[in-house]
Amino acid sequence: MSMTKKPYDFARRETEAKNFRHFQQHFWLNPKQLRGCSLPTQLTWYRVPFRAKQLGTIINRPGVYAFSVTQDGCGLPPHGYVLYVGQTGAKKKAPHRTLRQRAREYFREKKTGSRPHIALFLRKWSKCLYFYYAQLDPAAVNLLDVEMKLNDALIPPYSVEDFSPKIRRLKRITEKQ
Repeated sequence: MSMTKKPYDFARRETEAKNFRHFQQHFWLNPKQLRGCSLPTQLTWYRVPFRAKQLGTIINRPGVYAFSVTQDGCGLPPHGYVLYVGQTGAKKKAPHRTLRQRAREYFREKKTGSRPHIALFLRKWSKCLYFYYAQLDPAAVNLLDVEMKLNDALIPPYSVEDFSPKIRRLKRITEKQ
């Protein structure tokens, strides 16, 4: 009895590998940094899928926010990967900018691509991207300090500048290797 062997499809395998590599992401998960996070205030986090129709549900106040890749359901345990942390309401040029306004700006960023690294994650993970936010009063707490402490603890791959000098230096060293 003759058995014919199916030929190996190199083109299909390379396409599958390329699609798989597209979602490859480098993360730092440092337990010491996570445990060492000491925020000056308690945060109450809310989350919404990052979709245009959800913008109206985001509070119209200043605060801190994070983008996370999260896939609910499918029998998976709760999980997520924080890609970026930011704040809104602390900058001198736009002290009254709110979390809702900031989320809306990211939809424009996704189209314009003026910050390519941001547009990349907004497009790449658009189907499973969540916008987490916590309202903070900029008169009561330093939003830039909270943002830096969150970035230092989570070390999100798309946050670039808003780290303490120590973490910024460590990121640069490890990215070159």
